[in-house]
Amino acid sequence: MFLMYFIIVLSAKVNLAHKDTIPVFLIDHEGVMDHLFVNTNPFIKTSTTYFANVVREAIKLSEVVILFVEELFCIEDVSTKDKLGTPYLHLRKGIQESKVKYFPGVVEPYKLLYQVFRPQQFNVYHLSSGAKLQTFDGRFKYIYVFFHDGVNETRAEMLRRHDLIMTEVYFVVRQLANGPVLAFYTGKVNPVEIEKLYFFPISPSPPARNGVTIETDGALFRFTEVYMATQTRRATFNQLPAVTDETWTREKLVTKMAYTDFDLLFNFSFQKDGWLLESVALLEGGEEVGRTEMAVGAPWRWAYYCGEPLVLLNSRDGSAVTIEQYKIQPFKSDLCYPGEDCYKQPLRRWSTTRSMRNLARIYDNNSQGPVIARGGDKIPSDESKGFGKTVNCGPYFNIHILSAFFITGICLIVLIYGVVSLYNCASNDRFDDPYGRPLVMTDQH
Repeated sequence: MFLMYFIIVLSAKVNLAHKDTIPVFLIDHEGVMDHLFVNTNPFIKTSTTYFANVVREAIKLSEVVILFVEELFCIEDVSTKDKLGTPYLHLRKGIQESKVKYFPGVVEPYKLLYQVFRPQQFNVYHLSSGAKLQTFDGRFKYIYVFFHDGVNETRAEMLRRHDLIMTEVYFVVRQLANGPVLAFYTGKVNPVEIEKLYFFPISPSPPARNGVTIETDGALFRFTEVYMATQTRRATFNQLPAVTDETWTREKLVTKMAYTDFDLLFNFSFQKDGWLLESVALLEGGEEVGRTEMAVGAPWRWAYYCGEPLVLLNSRDGSAVTIEQYKIQPFKSDLCYPGEDCYKQPLRRWSTTRSMRNLARIYDNNSQGPVIARGGDKIPSDESKGFGKTVNCGPYFNIHILSAFFITGICLIVLIYGVVSLYNCASNDRFDDPYGRPLVMTDQH
């Protein structure tokens, strides 16, 4: 019976995996992403967090990024054939020559690409057969290319035309760009409708309550329950944010994290004896709409934790982004003046691997493996999951404080007893005088 339940749940999981996953092609004719490992198993989903770091690597290693976007796209389109064969003649040739990498199923890739590459007015093109990039002059860091489809076309004919457009656009941009050019080909929506199966013969594990830990090149972050609240609704963001930008200098650290609807900007300043979180800014569409001054910090190798909510008010629409609990620990930059005793990370903190170099990892508190990758020259080992000693933003108790209170209480009790005893001591109203009559004590009985 248990084996039957397991087969049913596994089948439902495999079927449902196609609903929220979309294929992605990474076109890399210069070979700048040859170090990237891609699992082409169609039954294994590529998480949004891992794909986010692939995008980040592409930004770092390329001069221009091209985004080819289909309105509807699924794995069935990749396997489509007609009497002329596969419609993706150039993509197939690129895969054979190791110039194109294929991700069979990425969880909602277009949302991530739209979040990282915000479309602008002059870098979005809608092309059909024979159309040219009239206004492209190489000054854009990224461009969007959408396909303008005609009528009376089969799906294979339409995809074959898109494959030819992508080849022509990629060739033109490579001629105009001053460096390597990378391209992503994916879709907005998976059109395959799957009926959901609500069957749970095994009790699911409860959701994580400790939040998620995000490790960047410059800092560690742990967030618990990030949500946006308005007068009418409240939206909770359980996904891991994508670290889209990080500036790390000798005196400053600025880390930008992108959620689906907003961005968070953390501003740190480095001092001789410790670090300081100056402010946290709220951004929408690259524009700052709110800021909270923090002015909190800790010594080096120490983390700052606060169980009270961090609230960022949006001055544009009156909404508020709240982080229920947070824990932060930045790392001091290795940029030091000659002769200066600068704090640096211990060597045991980092380990290297050749198959996934330039990737760092972000760990979920309740998992043993990595759930997101981040850029960097080295990969943190398992010893890098934890924070250092913690400075708490509010009052707290530990064994030393409780022992001090207990000993102080005993001393106060002895002191109060002694004072009360002194006040209860009574003295004689008369004293013996050698020149007067002696005092006679008589018995009253």
